[in-house]
Amino acid sequence: MELFDFSIVTFAVIAVCAFATAVLHGATGMAGGIVMAAILSHLIGIKAAIPVMTCALVFSHSSRALLYLRDTDWRVVKTVLLFSLPGIALGAYIFTFLSGQVIAVLMAGLLSLSFPVKLYARHHQLRTSPGALVAASSLWGVLAGNVIGPGFLLAPFLLGTGMNRLTFVGSLATIVLVMNLAKLTVFGATLVLDGNMLVLGVGIGLITIPGNWLGRELLNKMNDRDHQTSIDFMTLLVIANFIYLGLH
Repeated sequence: MELFDFSIVTFAVIAVCAFATAVLHGATGMAGGIVMAAILSHLIGIKAAIPVMTCALVFSHSSRALLYLRDTDWRVVKTVLLFSLPGIALGAYIFTFLSGQVIAVLMAGLLSLSFPVKLYARHHQLRTSPGALVAASSLWGVLAGNVIGPGFLLAPFLLGTGMNRLTFVGSLATIVLVMNLAKLTVFGATLVLDGNMLVLGVGIGLITIPGNWLGRELLNKMNDRDHQTSIDFMTLLVIANFIYLGLH
């Protein structure tokens, strides 16, 4: 299917979904990209949706990183990127060999795994040592190169450093911005990302920018508990979606 073999109505639906998921992403710091990837997967297939959303998220995370520039914990950002970038490049290269069904199952599995990690971290009030952050970043890098939404697994370790929700959103936005730039480089070099995907990704990315601003306004009105609950709810919905895609 050609990516532009869509009706005007379909393009309008994509635009509305891009804006809505950007609001969600701006308000939680995560979930929006993976929800949009889940929606696109039903239109263009998951194998194409991941590169498209990688491109779109460069714009989305750029705007979010700027919005939360003053809240970002640069020490944590530098540590995570230093130890995750080699794995990100490797994971993105591995992605080029995976089938759509395998990718869907992998995403559902990783998101499911994020739940016990988060619950353990909350119950035990996990405090992330420098060594634990290095280890988590190294493993996260390989996973991040393969899928959209690996921030769910990194999140407990970021929050374990003691950061609040604003610092979390800003720090994760900067980390994932660099991650997506690295993935985009690999996808372009391996021809996984073609011209049609690039244009669609840029279009979606531009639409997310005002949505991020609105999401920031919502985040400022949330408390930390509401923030965590909204992320958990969206995680469950997305897991169900990727299980469905993996079985069909």
